[in-house]
This record gives sequence, structure tokens and C-alpha cells, in this order.
Amino acid sequence: MSAHDTVPELEERLRAALAARADLVRPEDLEPLASTSVVALRPAWRSPWTLLAAAAVVLLVLGVVVQGVGGRPRSDDDVAPQPDGPRVTLPADVGRDWGTGLESTPARVDLDGDGTKERVEFLAEDNGTFDGRIRLQTTLSSTGEEAYGVADVASTIGMAAEGVIDADGDGDQELVVFDGSLDDGAGGAPLVFDLRDGLLVQAVAEEPDLLLRGDLQVPGSQTEFYDLYRTHQYWIDGGTLFSGQSRESFARTGMTSTQLPGTVLDTWSWRLGDDGVLRPEPAGCKELVFDIQDCGPDSGDQVPDLTPATGSIGVGEGAEVTDGYPFSMRVEAGDPPVLVVEGQDGRTLEHELDVADPRVATVQPESIFSDGEALVVTSASDPTLVRLLVQREDRIVALEPVGEVPLEDADDNRTWLTAAGQVVSATATEDGSWQLWSWTMTGRDRVVALPGTTVCFDDVDDPTTARGC
Repeated sequence: MSAHDTVPELEERLRAALAARADLVRPEDLEPLASTSVVALRPAWRSPWTLLAAAAVVLLVLGVVVQGVGGRPRSDDDVAPQPDGPRVTLPADVGRDWGTGLESTPARVDLDGDGTKERVEFLAEDNGTFDGRIRLQTTLSSTGEEAYGVADVASTIGMAAEGVIDADGDGDQELVVFDGSLDDGAGGAPLVFDLRDGLLVQAVAEEPDLLLRGDLQVPGSQTEFYDLYRTHQYWIDGGTLFSGQSRESFARTGMTSTQLPGTVLDTWSWRLGDDGVLRPEPAGCKELVFDIQDCGPDSGDQVPDLTPATGSIGVGEGAEVTDGYPFSMRVEAGDPPVLVVEGQDGRTLEHELDVADPRVATVQPESIFSDGEALVVTSASDPTLVRLLVQREDRIVALEPVGEVPLEDADDNRTWLTAAGQVVSATATEDGSWQLWSWTMTGRDRVVALPGTTVCFDDVDDPTTARGC
């Protein structure tokens, strides 16, 4: 058989291949025919039949890839992934024999858009740790066929619908389920399931770091005493999935944070593409107070109450402290003077004040007290001096200041106790604004200043004149 003899047969097979469905084409259908005689052949790339066959194969392969999601054949492989882009995976048919998840509640959602809500049940893999896979399954009201999906979650306990959306605008509903992952400080993320060819396919976010709930550390912000974070939130409004990220970062150490009510968020709405990928679209400014609110003219200009505490006692005086941990105190004359405190536990404690002309504030510094008395001591003759004292069992100790800011009241580093019981410092910056810091305990006998917002003072000697810059 010569090369010329193969042309009609190749043409016939090529027509058959082009007419066939892409999922029916197998590699052996397009294997070259064996030659029984040796003849001089043109280079393969010059043959029009070879070019046509190659083109047909390319078209058929593209047809299979493009069909991967929605109106496409089922596959357990990744669906039409873009290079280095999000990858949508069709669920494997597993978990039919799993039991209902502990404390899980069936969801009601119109998956097929026929006006009737399907009942979606949550089955949980029994692995003994209550994390792993869940199976979502339902019977479609429009066809009576089963639809299912599978997802990995942080906890299989208490699975329920967080809401429904129509992210692709096709008239049916996508189911939103909360996944309470605690990795890296995140409070969780939404899982979005879309009905595609009888499967509940989990959508993937193009920018997953924007679709979270919780407080996430700012990369590279960790110091010896604190780190910085941004707060993230997502919510459903009017059938649309939104998310937001705080414009500013906040300092934290332990359970203490500098975040104030009225956090300004940059927000996004999320749209679902035909490829199963959720993509963010800018949605403007929102304000997080106790819930999500529209931004107003003053959003982002919140300034903490910096009104100074004014009450104090000196030598020969006493006072009752009723806020926080209640106690009575007095300063007795001596060399040095002695601070005497009597707590509600009945103990009387004494502490020598090695301070000239001591003044003890009658407002308790609530940001540093812990199961006992806490006091701020200054000096009438040395306006730069600030000391913080706390009870440690049967004694009073002075806390050691650590970190970037000195615990003193100087020209370029103002420090005072506020009427609300916060010890704050304000450090001058080159542009005339002032960086606020709030003092809090770190470790057993140390205090550190956490960076807060930046303010401007109309009169730096009067903290009540602080305003947003």
C-alpha cells in the first residue's frame, strides 16, 4: 500500500471524526495507518490532509475542554482551568452512605430556578474528628433527578445555609454555606454551590484573600510585643454576595486591640462567571459599627475620647475608687511617702512612692488592671514622670514600660490618663500630626504602647481638641 492509497481512507475517517462528539473520539481513532511499502514521502507538514487532520484534532480537543462546566460532560478532573488561574473541580460521587451531620439543618433553595425550593441535606464523613468532607444532596423539583456536591470543611458540625444568592444572574439560586476555618486568624469563608448539569459545583474565588471573615495579620507586621491586622467581613444583601476589608490596620497583643467602632471598609460584590469562578467588583465604602452601614461624610474620622482624668490625691489625702476593681487609698507622709490601699478582699497593701510630690489618680487605668488595684502615679514637681502600679497578690509593684514609646510626658511625647481609664501617649510626627498609642499589659509585670490612629490637635495642650487630620 502506498501513501496515495491511504488518502481516500484518511479522508473518510476524518469526516467521521469531525462528525463525532468530542467525548467519543479516542486516540486510536487518529493513529497513522501502517505502511507496507517504502516510498518517498513529502514532509508531513506539507500534506494538506495532515494539516486538516491536525486541525480537526485541535478542534475536537478544544471542544472537550470548553465543555467542562455547565452543559458539559461530567468529569472528576479540573474544569477548564486557565494557566495559573482558579481551578474549579467537579465533585466525586462519594458519601451516599454518610449520616446527617451533627446539629446540621437542611437548606431550602431554588437551585433549578423553577420557583420551587429544593431541600438540601448535609451528610458528614465519619472520621472521628468532625472535620473533613460533607456531601450536599437533594432531589431537583423540575426533573426528579438527584443532585449532589462534596466539599472539605473545617468542621462538619452544625452545617446550614448562610443564605442564597444569584451571583450569575441566571434566575436560579446559589447556596452559600459557612466554612469556619480558623487558619491564620481567619474566622471563616463562604462556600458557594451552583447547580451545573445535575452537580452542586463549588465555585472558587479569583481573589480568595478578599472573601473572608475575621482578623488577618498584615504580612511582616509582627514585632516582639504586637502585630497588625486588618478586619475582613462578608455578607449577603439582596441576593448578592459582598465582602469588605478595613482600610486601616490595627495593633493587637493578646486580647487587646486598638480597633475602634466605625471601621471603614473597602468593599466588593462577587459575580459568578460561566467558568465557575467568583470575581470581585468594587462596591465602594461601607462602615462596620455593630453591623454594615453606608459610609457618611465623617466615616473614617473617628477619634477616641481623649478627655484627661483630673482627679488625684497627694500626701495626707485619700479617696475611694469605685470603677473597675473597687478599693480605697490614701497617701501617708514619710520619707518617702507611702501609698496605702485597702481592697475588697480585705487586704491592706503598702507601697513606698519614691517620687517627689506624688499625685495618685483617682481614676483607675482599666486597660492595665487585672484582679486587683491599678494606679497611675505622677509628680507635681516633675511633669514628665508617669508610673503605673498594679497589685500582685500581697504587694504593689511598678510595671516596666517596654516597646517603642517611652512612658513619660514630654514635649514631643505627651502621656496622660483619660477619664475613660485609658493611658495614652501621643508622639509628634514630621507633618505636624500626632500618632496615638495606648498602653496595655504584656506579660506579667510589663506594659507596652500599641500604635493607634493619627490625629491633629487644635491645641496640643488640650487633648479634647483632637480631630481627624
